[in-house]
Formats: sequence, structure tokens, C-alpha cells
Amino acid sequence: MKGAGGQRAPGLFGLRAVSGWGLWRLRWGLIAYVLVIDLAALAGAVWALVEVPVEAGNLFPFIVLVICSVLYTEMSRPIEKLRERYSVTPHIDLQSVWMFAAVVTIHPALAAGVITASYFYRWLRVQRNPLYRRTFSTAATIVCGYLAVGFLSLVTGLPLAETTRDVPGFLALVGAGLLFLIVNTVTLTVAVYFGSPHVSLRTALGSFSDYSLEAATIGLGILLGWALDEWPVALLLIVGITLVLHRSVLVRQLREQARSDRKTGLLNAEAWADAARAELARGEQLKHSSGLLVLDLDFFKKVNDTHGHLAGDDVLRATAATLQAEVRAGDLVGRFGGEEFVVLLPNIGQAEAVAIAERIRRRVGATAVPLTQGGDGPADITVTVSIGVASHPKDASSLEALMQAADTALYQAKAAGRNRTLLYVAPDEGGLRAVG
Repeated sequence: MKGAGGQRAPGLFGLRAVSGWGLWRLRWGLIAYVLVIDLAALAGAVWALVEVPVEAGNLFPFIVLVICSVLYTEMSRPIEKLRERYSVTPHIDLQSVWMFAAVVTIHPALAAGVITASYFYRWLRVQRNPLYRRTFSTAATIVCGYLAVGFLSLVTGLPLAETTRDVPGFLALVGAGLLFLIVNTVTLTVAVYFGSPHVSLRTALGSFSDYSLEAATIGLGILLGWALDEWPVALLLIVGITLVLHRSVLVRQLREQARSDRKTGLLNAEAWADAARAELARGEQLKHSSGLLVLDLDFFKKVNDTHGHLAGDDVLRATAATLQAEVRAGDLVGRFGGEEFVVLLPNIGQAEAVAIAERIRRRVGATAVPLTQGGDGPADITVTVSIGVASHPKDASSLEALMQAADTALYQAKAAGRNRTLLYVAPDEGGLRAVG
């Protein structure tokens, strides 16, 4: 699970460090959820060591997988540092190839060791995010590994080395991989969604392409498990394939980053404007009207002055999440700088655009953003938003003129007392019209 970076403090692994974990500032239900997963991973490893004998043949693949994980982390370190730097949401872990190979190949406790080594070596060498998050990610993956092993044992009654190389054996391994992926996704999504109030469920889940990529790495893990048993030299090919996948992910992420606002994950001003112009041109061809919302958070400077810029960033992310939750999938949402946001609503009437604006305004005002970065004042931050609404092509034919119309309505909304929506009406039609 992704988190903010941090420097190593004295006594990092001592009781004082544990007592200072951000974990204890979460809701009690979420604390209990994290601790249950952590304890389940530890209890499963202890049980496996006591009840299941460790065969001597497990030591070679265990050592090989740990070495592969360490060497791969070093080889991919420049790529991964860039991924961490430019990612605004939790990203998919390409180390699943080593971890899932361990899950289906070696003793459960040794597999837990491979997973732990993979996560914590990367924590040491790439990004030191909050330790409790890294611990939880490790534990969640270990628990999912236990479930995959249990599924494989239930279906075939055999370890990977003895699984038949036929269609039923292949389907059993694919089923174990899918179970591993699905349960791990659900487990981490719950923690991200409830642990970060500004994150929407859509953001916490990630994208289909992300999970397709992780499914591919799990598939490579199956091949690696077979290779360790029958043809170890093949792991060199798998390392190369995984590095190529890793680089392709970075290229895609950098392309997305060039279009995204780093703080909120929304389209940046330039990317939004390009997409909006194309959408308005398409609307003209199809004779569709569009709505434009320009939004500005009220008294946002006061939030920064009172609580600090980190708390202000939390408010911006919470607002972005609200916008994404309240609009349709095809609507264009962007951050236009500072505390100003823009939303283009294609193929929509004026009344519907106003209704969406009002819904957003009420939702923003009702959202309490937890104060997690310290500072003075109440534990939660609430803000209001003023919104200007304009319609294309009724109010303007170009994007620039449409922005000017909506911005004029926004300015008047702020002058009239803020926390309201104003609909632009041309001067010859009687001027601006208050909505909320």
C-alpha cells in the first residue's frame, strides 16, 4: 500500500517508534482491521512451522527467490523511484512474480519470508513510507498467499512440484492466482479507502490495466515456480520480461503524469483545455449542448494559514474526490490552479448542469476532512465552494469565451456572499441568475 515517504528516525524499530505510528490515529475499526491481518499473517507462519515440516528441497528455491527479489529491486530501483515520485494513488506491485512463485512452490512460512524480504528490502532501498503501512501490505499479501495455498491443496491435494502438467492442473493454478489477486485487491482497497477519507472508491480500486498487469506477473510467477522445479535457468528470461513490463509501466505513468495534476490526480489545466476543446467540437458536430462549471473554494487561504499547506492539500484532494464521485464517467474534471477547479459536462442541458453544480456544492460543504497533519483548530476541516455555470453553445461558441462566462458567474457568486451557484445569463437577457 502506498504512502508518504519519510526519513529514518532514531529507534525506528523500538517501542517508541511503534507507539508513534500513524496507525493509532486511525479509526478504531480500521486499527482493528489492520492488526487482525497482521496477526493472521504471523499466526499462519508460526502454525505452518509447527505443523508442516520444512523439506530440504525448499531451501534452494527460497534462497533463489530472495536473491531474485533483492537483485530485481536493485535493477529496477531507478524506475521504481520514478514510479513512487509521480504516483498519486496506490500502484500495482510487479514483485508479485517472486512472491507468487514462493506461495505455490515452497513451505508457507518460507513463502512468508520471501514476501517479507521483498517488501522490506524495497522499503529500505526505494521509499520509506509509514512502517505500519508497509507491515500491513506485507501481512495482507502473506494472508492471500495462505488462501491460495489452501485453495490449491483443496482442489488438487498436491504442491506445485507434483501438480499435473495438464488442463486441470493449469486451471487449478490459475484459480489460485485469481484468488490471490482478488483477495489482495479487496484487502488493500478497504484499507486505502477507509484510511484516506479524501480517496474515492474509484481511485482506491485502481484501473483495469493495473490489475491486468499484476495478473500477468502472477502468471509469470507460475512459470517461475515450474522453472525452479525443472529448468532454473529460465528465471533469467523471466527477470528480463519483468523488467520490460516495469519500464512500460513507467512510460505509461509518465505520460499520464504529463496530463495530471500531481496533488489531486485530476487533469491539469493544459490537458483539460485540450480535451475540452475536442469535446466541444464533437458536441457541435452532433448538435449537443454542454455545461461548464468553474469552482473556487471559499476562503481557502485561511485553511493554509490556520492548518498549514499539507492540510490544504488534503482539502484539495477531498474536493477532487467529491468532483469525481458526483460527475459522470465521460465528464472532464480538472484543476485549473490554486483552489480552482473546472468541469465540462458534455451532452447535457442547462438545468441538468445546474443540478450537478448544486449537488457538488452541497457535497463539498458537507465533507469533513480529517486534520491529520497537526496544526491548530478543530479535528476536521470543512470548506464551502462557489460555482459559476455556463452553457455551450448558448453562452459562448469557444472554450475561452465559455470559460469567461462561467468565471463571470463565479465572480458574482463570490461577491454575493459565497457558497452558492450562479448561472450565467447574457446581459441582454437580464444578467446573472442565482441558483443556490
